[in-house]
Amino acid sequence: MAPPIQSEIWTYFTPDDDRNKAQCKICNKTYSRKGRTTSSLRNHLKSMHPKQFSLFESSSNEKQMQKMKADAHKILTPLQEPKKQLSIAEAVQKEKKWDTNNSNSKKIDKLIGEMIALQNLPFNFVEGLGFRRLIQELSPRYNLRGRNFFTDFVCTELYGKVANKVKELIENFDYMAFTSDIWSDPSSNASLLSLTCHGIAENFDRSSIILKCETFDDRHTGDIIAEKFDTMLTEWNISKVQVHCIIRDEGSNMKRARRLAVFNDLDCAVHKMQLAIRSGLQSQENITVVKQKCKKISTHFNHSTIAQKQLQKIQDRLNQPHLRVFQDCVTRWNSTFYMFDRFLKVKDALSLYINDSEIDPILPEEWKIIECCVELLKPFEEATRELSNSHTLISSVIPIIKVLGKKLDDYLTRSQDSDPIRVAVTTLKTEISAKFSLLEENNLYVIATYLDPRYKHKFFTPVTEEKIKDDILKIRTNIENDVSNSQISPNFKAAKKMRMADSLVKDTEQPGTSGAARKPCLKSDLAMMLDSSSEDESQEISENGCPDAVLKKELLSYRNKTSLNINENPLKWWSVNRSELKILSGIARRFLTPPPASVPSEQLFSSAGLIYEPLRNRLEPEKAAILLFIKYNSTIFKFSY
Repeated sequence: MAPPIQSEIWTYFTPDDDRNKAQCKICNKTYSRKGRTTSSLRNHLKSMHPKQFSLFESSSNEKQMQKMKADAHKILTPLQEPKKQLSIAEAVQKEKKWDTNNSNSKKIDKLIGEMIALQNLPFNFVEGLGFRRLIQELSPRYNLRGRNFFTDFVCTELYGKVANKVKELIENFDYMAFTSDIWSDPSSNASLLSLTCHGIAENFDRSSIILKCETFDDRHTGDIIAEKFDTMLTEWNISKVQVHCIIRDEGSNMKRARRLAVFNDLDCAVHKMQLAIRSGLQSQENITVVKQKCKKISTHFNHSTIAQKQLQKIQDRLNQPHLRVFQDCVTRWNSTFYMFDRFLKVKDALSLYINDSEIDPILPEEWKIIECCVELLKPFEEATRELSNSHTLISSVIPIIKVLGKKLDDYLTRSQDSDPIRVAVTTLKTEISAKFSLLEENNLYVIATYLDPRYKHKFFTPVTEEKIKDDILKIRTNIENDVSNSQISPNFKAAKKMRMADSLVKDTEQPGTSGAARKPCLKSDLAMMLDSSSEDESQEISENGCPDAVLKKELLSYRNKTSLNINENPLKWWSVNRSELKILSGIARRFLTPPPASVPSEQLFSSAGLIYEPLRNRLEPEKAAILLFIKYNSTIFKFSY
């Protein structure tokens, strides 16, 4: 049987029956086929018939090209792909590593650098065997470099690109507010001074960015902090005129630094609130005793997995979810509330567990104290979360403090002299009143609240409102005359105080009725206060030729517009109405810029604690600052830089 005719050589030869020989069709000579290959036939054609051999070569090459084109459009299955035979050129190209300037290589470099910053990874992570095996499998042609390369890449190239985007962003801000704090890690002997920037662009897009984490090797004195702060502002080309205010904690060194730097500064509203809560709870001994007993029980469960499992079994018998007790922590905001609230939720299971153990039981009168504390602290926990929200404006401080004051008044009105925490409530009310007594004497707060379309004049007396309008007119005059912002005092001389309308402070329900059991959230209470305050009639102003006539007209137009719902976005409102209120919208951009608390700096240093872990405590502070800068700012720009 003749072999299958596949090669073009059989155009010139005829095989015999036993397939060991073939006869040339040109010269009729017979040639042996050793090994049954066509090599001898090709050699005969090449030496004896060169013209025909040339035609043979051309035909073979054309056929091969057609086959390659057909294979190029053929879709291989996953099983066929590994079996595909590569050409020599393809094999060499596949084994060749990308050049460092290759676009794919640079893209992977950027992704790895961002991963190190985002995930708080050490730089030597790239030298780990597991990571190298992963990269080799996913991208064999990528040339993975070591720790030294990525240290330089992240701290120089990646940082530079993000910093340029930050500079472009802050150029959109006419005025900026800042938060600042100091963080120290004794294990690594590192200290960082943070500076977070907050601004509103012309289209009323609000941004919060990390400007700097300055290394702090000196003593934490106010003089040195002020010097560091000036250095950081100079580095970013921010003039003192652009600094609207700085939010800081109540540390004496931070206060002195702001006085030396001649900046308007504000206390962190949440810090002040937490200090007032702490003073109120500490003023009553029975609350302290209950706290200590609950902390002891929490410690028992936190140190014993057996105790936790036994509590879970009891919860299973009671058809209750598995809830663990919380531990009160002095440095954690609202931790006392969270501990008491969790104890009430696991009260039944906890009581059954304590009955079969040697733990001191919680007495009925102590459970009553816990219930009263939870009721008291619930609005403050909601206020803390609201003021810590990244979207909350400084304009919400006065309304929220008003609501909290009203809640305390309502509690004291409902409670009897025998109330187990009445002394604590009275002390808390006194502390809140003392710490926030000057809110309505500070332009940074009152103008921001007045220019928030949700609140406007509703928390101010007519006398105070007129004073606010006068100060807004003065600010406009100072801007026109290019007078430095530092010449505008944040405090104005207080006019004679007038109480808000009774409709603003009185509850619609009588004490002791169903209102005592009703527990609306903080925003609901705030909305009720806004709804209960009577709307003044629309005001009018006569047209005249004074320079402030345009701004006065805008103030009147703003005053007469319908107020926003409490859940609506005031910045979106200003974005829509900025063309109508051109001058006033510029002032609103400035005074609505600050956050109500220094939470951005607090959150920044939470990540600093993750960077300086026990196995990574030799990281230089400068590199830690760069990693924090990239981690927070790269997400703002969605990694496009």
